[in-house]
Amino acid sequence: MKNNKTGFDSLETTNEFDVVVIGGGINGISVFRELALQGVKVLMVEKDDFCSKASAAPSRMIHGGLRYLENGEFDLVKEALFERNRLLDNAPHLVAPLETTIPIYSTWSGMFDGLLKFLGLKDRPSQRGSVVIKLGLTLYDWFTKRDQLMPAHKMHSAKSTRQRWPLMGNQVRSSATYFDAWISSPERLAIELIQEGIEAGGIALNYSKVTQFNDGELRLNQRQSGNSVNVSTQHIVNATGAWVDFTNGLLQAPSQYMQGTKGSHIIVDNQQLVDQLDGNMLFYENSEGRVCILFPYFGKVLIGSTDIPVSDPESVKCTEEEIDYILLSLKGVLPELEISRSQIVYQFCGVRPLPSVNTSTTGQIPRSHAIKRDSIGKTKVYSLIGGKWTTFRAFGEEVADELLASLNIERRCSTKQKAIGGGANYPANESEQELYLYRLRESYPYRSMHQLSVWLKRYGTKCEELLRRLDSHCDQPLRSLPDYTVGEINYILQTEFVATTLDVILRRTSIAIEGKLNSQVFDELSELVATHFNWSETEKVADRENAQEVLFNLHGVVLDQPLSHSEAVTRTKIIENEQLVNGEEYVFNQ
Repeated sequence: MKNNKTGFDSLETTNEFDVVVIGGGINGISVFRELALQGVKVLMVEKDDFCSKASAAPSRMIHGGLRYLENGEFDLVKEALFERNRLLDNAPHLVAPLETTIPIYSTWSGMFDGLLKFLGLKDRPSQRGSVVIKLGLTLYDWFTKRDQLMPAHKMHSAKSTRQRWPLMGNQVRSSATYFDAWISSPERLAIELIQEGIEAGGIALNYSKVTQFNDGELRLNQRQSGNSVNVSTQHIVNATGAWVDFTNGLLQAPSQYMQGTKGSHIIVDNQQLVDQLDGNMLFYENSEGRVCILFPYFGKVLIGSTDIPVSDPESVKCTEEEIDYILLSLKGVLPELEISRSQIVYQFCGVRPLPSVNTSTTGQIPRSHAIKRDSIGKTKVYSLIGGKWTTFRAFGEEVADELLASLNIERRCSTKQKAIGGGANYPANESEQELYLYRLRESYPYRSMHQLSVWLKRYGTKCEELLRRLDSHCDQPLRSLPDYTVGEINYILQTEFVATTLDVILRRTSIAIEGKLNSQVFDELSELVATHFNWSETEKVADRENAQEVLFNLHGVVLDQPLSHSEAVTRTKIIENEQLVNGEEYVFNQ
């Protein structure tokens, strides 16, 4: 598979494209994949890393959008529920069901307000009572009655709610449970989609910025080398999310389409909260009526989010005030729970690419997607507005169909039922997974069952490709983080468009967001990256300093702090579950 440098160099001889997609977030990636699979000559360029801005900062839910019903966005919810179910089918290695509980504090609240909001006569959120929630969940179930993959909702009394959720306090009147889904690594799913597009003939380049546009010709600059090249096209897809207006300014196309809002989340290491959730998500209202979430995430808890208007998407970060807001909201639903700021192991934020509308509250901005069409001379520009992570496939399909019509190219295949990456032939249940792992062990007897299980969860059935690559190599675990191996990291470096240490830490793996990053892990990973690229000492230092700055300023990660208790226990258990060679050396391939 071509790396970034090889792909960029190929533009010297292949520089005319049917379509150029600007923006390598999830919607741009979806359009790229759709077009490549139809045989379209397509190029995708991203100025930073793939899936590194808003697409790397979702709530990690794959959901229909229950709260959008009160805004009257029924078509969006139906589409999102359909796409949620497709992802459960097509990417089962990364997307899984998530049982969700809604605490309820009244019976009739929100009935009249909900009607006014639906009619557009009120835009501020209000508390939702059991009648409103029951109605919404009934619609949720009805929309999937012909495609029902998970159980229908249930309502629970105050007594049963308090028994299940003792930390909620006595104000809770009842609760409801229903199922949505969560995604363990949206960044890895994005990489698998890109790989499919490249395998079908497309070219995808990260760290490649459009610097100029003139008469159908785009000037591209690659960050690492500083090299530039011109490419031409008559179809441009502006998939730059919250940057759409800025990109259209460069293209001399109409702008003022966007009204971005910032959403921040935190990851908390609190075992009492993990135990209380017991695999469930809490979907709750804060004092302002804004919906918040928290659910277990790799042994910790993800909590969010905020919804704040921003004008400059480049400068956003999770602020101390937002952290206070999130923790205060949590205190409202679990008043008996104590969380200290020292238990926050990671924080992240992104800017939702929402349309510009006239409303006084961010919650009323539509979450549906749309295409804005403009022409600059002979070049058609398609600006992608809005869109939820869950609906990326449908949005990409819609854009691709319009481009196919303009190009007079027939669609070759549908992606509705197409497995994504390691989701192909993924074992359907625990017994099938166990059988699959035993068969893998027969083929690779020097790999432990634990390691094979970790890789199956991490890469799905694409773990077989990793195993084939490592078959003739003497692999060793990372000294600082033994649930990853040296060969595994080198495989990522060779095949997944990595250019920096941050790419590995933040997006090709979940090391940082899982709270596993400390100075020892950082040093070992950055050394592997530097060795792979044969960097000079100056290049190595620049990469490390940039990574440390981003980790601290944007994610609150302090590298020299010790492991949390839960992380230390987890690593001890991993080592105890594996064999020791000669009583001292811990290896995965024995």
